[in-house]
Amino acid sequence: MYFKFIICFILFVAITCNSLDDWQKFKHDYNKQYKTVEEEAERKQIFLRNMENMKEYQRTHPDATFTMKINHLTDRRSKELVTGSKFFSNIHSEKNQKSIQIESNVPTSLDWRDKGVITGVYDQGQMGTASAIAAVEVIESYHAIRTKNLVKGSISQVINCCPEDTNIFDCILTKLGGSICGATFYNSSSAACDRDACQPVAAFNKINRFEPANEDTMLTIIQESPLYIGIDASQIGFEMYTQGVYRDKGCSQTTIDHTLQLIGYGESSGIPYWLCKNSWGTNWGDRGYIRIERGVNTCGIANIVEQVEYIDVTDVTDVTDVTDTTDVTGDAVRQFTFNGLSLALFCFVLHLFSNL
Repeated sequence: MYFKFIICFILFVAITCNSLDDWQKFKHDYNKQYKTVEEEAERKQIFLRNMENMKEYQRTHPDATFTMKINHLTDRRSKELVTGSKFFSNIHSEKNQKSIQIESNVPTSLDWRDKGVITGVYDQGQMGTASAIAAVEVIESYHAIRTKNLVKGSISQVINCCPEDTNIFDCILTKLGGSICGATFYNSSSAACDRDACQPVAAFNKINRFEPANEDTMLTIIQESPLYIGIDASQIGFEMYTQGVYRDKGCSQTTIDHTLQLIGYGESSGIPYWLCKNSWGTNWGDRGYIRIERGVNTCGIANIVEQVEYIDVTDVTDVTDVTDTTDVTGDAVRQFTFNGLSLALFCFVLHLFSNL
């Protein structure tokens, strides 16, 4: 009896010491400094709880298709990382059936980073501005595809003008005319929305929405430019993801609490995936990116899908404004005159032959 108690006590002490070692290493690796002793104690408890949840997930999912590890966000609660916006919550849509039939004209893989139209990974910190970041990224990429010039847009300007509980692209069109400032040129002195703070560097005037979307449709439209998508990012697997293809039946397909830029797709070890860019810094995930299983609406990835476009009015031909300046009457007269002369010449020749 006492022997079992001693063994259990030793195991408890060993586990506790390992957890404390993990905590000290975490603080050192990510240079964590807290303002008060109370704050550090609170963050420590969150860290230990997240560590326990990660180990429990790994224990109960030995065949997981992705790996997890400690990152700089392990001392954060889930609600600090995702948005509480009602705009994203409770999106009800039909589940997409698994459909990975790739048409012959669609490449088997795509990564828009290879084409030089994706900016570096942002770190939203504790601002809760994922929708603004993802929207600016989509506009940046579309502008780069259209003009061959990649510029970083001002996230601060969009945050000042468009709160989290609005549709971000509608807001940018309404309040900013579809244009955004460059990150290095926006110098608003206050948090107020300032449309004229600088000369815009990128623009759009059309929003293409696919809500809810079929993932085969997404496969087609991403050939044109990266997409803005919503997802449930509240699970421990997502928060501590590092590599592999994220597949988690525990996440929701109808409650969306985070947004990403979808920049490509492919297949790994027989599992089709979407390639997404997150806004949690390069210490998270695969240098800031995540591969999410494709074809089964994983975590609601197909429920909110948006894309921007710029329609140049000079390229649109209005047939009602086209005037045909051809002189039809003149052509008819000239044709009639030519035919009359030909007939007269024919009759004259016929008359000569008849007198021979």
